[in-house]
Amino acid sequence: MLEGHDGAVLASQVGSSRAAPRTGGHKRWGVLLLVIGVAAISAIVVTAVLGLTTEALIIAIFTGAFFSRCAC
Repeated sequence: MLEGHDGAVLASQVGSSRAAPRTGGHKRWGVLLLVIGVAAISAIVVTAVLGLTTEALIIAIFTGAFFSRCAC
């Protein structure tokens, strides 16, 4: 960028202030999704075994919606 300084045109020194990309974020995201998936499948199995099929279907639908949203 050029700026005026006492009649002279000088190039301004603009430094990059971007932070370095963080590594390991995708690994944490994957572990979190794995834990949520295991918990959801466990909840579906437990509610189905207890005879609460409607609740198991509701949990399955919400879990499917969550994971389809995360995949997009």
